[in-house]
Amino acid sequence: MTSDARPRSTDRPPHPLARRSVVWLLLGSLVLVQFGYPIAEAGGAWTGIYLLLYSGIIAFSVHTAYTRPRLYWPLAALAVTMVAGGIWFVVLAEDSTAALVAMLAGVGLLQLGLLVLLVHTLLNPPLRANGVDLLLAGLCGFLLIGGVFGAAAALLEIAAPGSFSDPTVAVNPLPWQSLLYGSFVTLGAIGFGDVVAVSSWARSMFSFEGVVGVMFVAVVISQLVSVAGSAKDPDDG
Repeated sequence: MTSDARPRSTDRPPHPLARRSVVWLLLGSLVLVQFGYPIAEAGGAWTGIYLLLYSGIIAFSVHTAYTRPRLYWPLAALAVTMVAGGIWFVVLAEDSTAALVAMLAGVGLLQLGLLVLLVHTLLNPPLRANGVDLLLAGLCGFLLIGGVFGAAAALLEIAAPGSFSDPTVAVNPLPWQSLLYGSFVTLGAIGFGDVVAVSSWARSMFSFEGVVGVMFVAVVISQLVSVAGSAKDPDDG
């Protein structure tokens, strides 16, 4: 008698939160990437070191693609796009606008793909997911929102210089680091007022980001409340 090692059609692939250590890796990498951007202002090797911080995000993408075959090609394509754009920008043409656009587009698309994945997981929580799992997913999702809008704002500033203003920066267009900072200031409703949306599209983008952030927090809180009494930690047996 031969045994078939292939999973049955009724088997469900592991959900993205199945291995908490991998989610912690994603969260740690996102914290470093979203708030460690000042090291990239020195340029050269420092920009390369900064982009290496995305390794944890790529590792999460690879792990998710491996455990969920349906997501293999989309996540693989996004990861390759991000790596290719980063290499082009750092190694070949750091002063090239086209290379900068490629890097920002790759970073933004990869984060957008992971954001969609986590939002879907939050809206359809797995049976064995508990409050900690959903909280980690919510934190990662919130940081991904800031990264996606930061990349989008930087691309808008490149396409239409002057869309944003920052009195502390003399160059035009504004560097992507300033727009990433402005994105999180908007997302967190801090409102320092230093990075300001000037054009209509820029104002629309930051306004939309603020609304998305509020709605996302509401979704996370509602899901945490809904599983508070029913979710069971896998370690409890």
